Amino acid sequence: MFFQFFIWSAWYVSAGTYLIQKLNFSGTQIGWIYGTFAISGLISPFLSGILADRFFSTEKLLAWFHLIGGGLLLALAFIEDFGWFYLVVLLHTFVYIPTTALSSSITFHHIEDRTKDFALIRVWGTVGWVLAGFLVGYLKWETTVFPFLLAGFSAIALGIFCFFLPKTPPLLSAKRSSLRAMLGSESGKILLNRAFLVFLIGITLIRIPASFYYSFVNPFLFEIGVPNPSSRMALGQVAEILLMLSLPFVLRKTGLKPLLVFGMFAWGLRYVLFAYGNADDLVWMVYIGILLHGVTYNYTSLVGQIYVDQSVPAELRASAQGFMVFITTGFGPLVGAYLAGAVVEHHTISPAVHNWLGIFWVPAAVGLLTAIWFLFAFRPKVKSDGEMSK
Repeated sequence: MFFQFFIWSAWYVSAGTYLIQKLNFSGTQIGWIYGTFAISGLISPFLSGILADRFFSTEKLLAWFHLIGGGLLLALAFIEDFGWFYLVVLLHTFVYIPTTALSSSITFHHIEDRTKDFALIRVWGTVGWVLAGFLVGYLKWETTVFPFLLAGFSAIALGIFCFFLPKTPPLLSAKRSSLRAMLGSESGKILLNRAFLVFLIGITLIRIPASFYYSFVNPFLFEIGVPNPSSRMALGQVAEILLMLSLPFVLRKTGLKPLLVFGMFAWGLRYVLFAYGNADDLVWMVYIGILLHGVTYNYTSLVGQIYVDQSVPAELRASAQGFMVFITTGFGPLVGAYLAGAVVEHHTISPAVHNWLGIFWVPAAVGLLTAIWFLFAFRPKVKSDGEMSK
């Protein structure tokens, strides 16, 4: 978990700044590059989940995906042309995105208390994300190729390590597989659940403001003069760690729905704070917006993963976690990445100057409206044996 998210954070957070300041890519081009995660999220997690459920050991899939992804990250350090850069990022995301679902799946497979134990293990992923962000910011690497080198070598090391993870063979017999089953039979059962479908729609919509955050908040901080923006953004993951450690207790007291609604509301609120904050007398608004990342991530993505695991039969959990990544890195981010790129392009005054007030009100509106809709539409009923109820 530590290296799983160290790899992602090492290059992903600061890439927007590097692409604007050094490669002179436009807002639309950056939106397309970050949109590669969404394109890969539409295909790769679903197929890899089925492969893990039916054909291959999860730890071996993780190993090979990280080894290939690491080589592609190293290649990015030597590419300056948009076309080639886009292609290599796309290939990297195609092998990296499935690992986020597979790492959760292998963890759930080997723990006893999902509500308690998963958060205590997953927190190390956030520690890895924070350390990578602080390292890149402290060394002032935001506008250099070193984040890609750091991420690439880390991915190769993790790929080797994954061969030694606990054996996690497929739970479904490959003999029962068919093209029809691989492409939708199991997923169809999951989607027949109304609450689960509403959950997927809400999670999809909330990924739109998330796309603005990951693509353009680092360039925003750099542009308004906040020092070491990657390190400052890592403060959000520090808050995430604290909330993650408290999550088992909070879940027992509140249940899933209040946390999901609050997390979605926080996604909208943070952009209101970014829209009116600055690096001087209102810098506190910027820092609160950053610290809200603990709420936005834990109470949507992490709580969402727990809900998914509790809502499906054991033999379908790898596919269901893949479907969760399919949503959180697919449709929502695809729309969000292209929308973010277009909005930033529209509000670009010069290559290094943007109207951030106009930019941030778009994700703010999406987050707040999604939270209100979800509050009334989501009515979960989860049975303790993992059987889905409508």
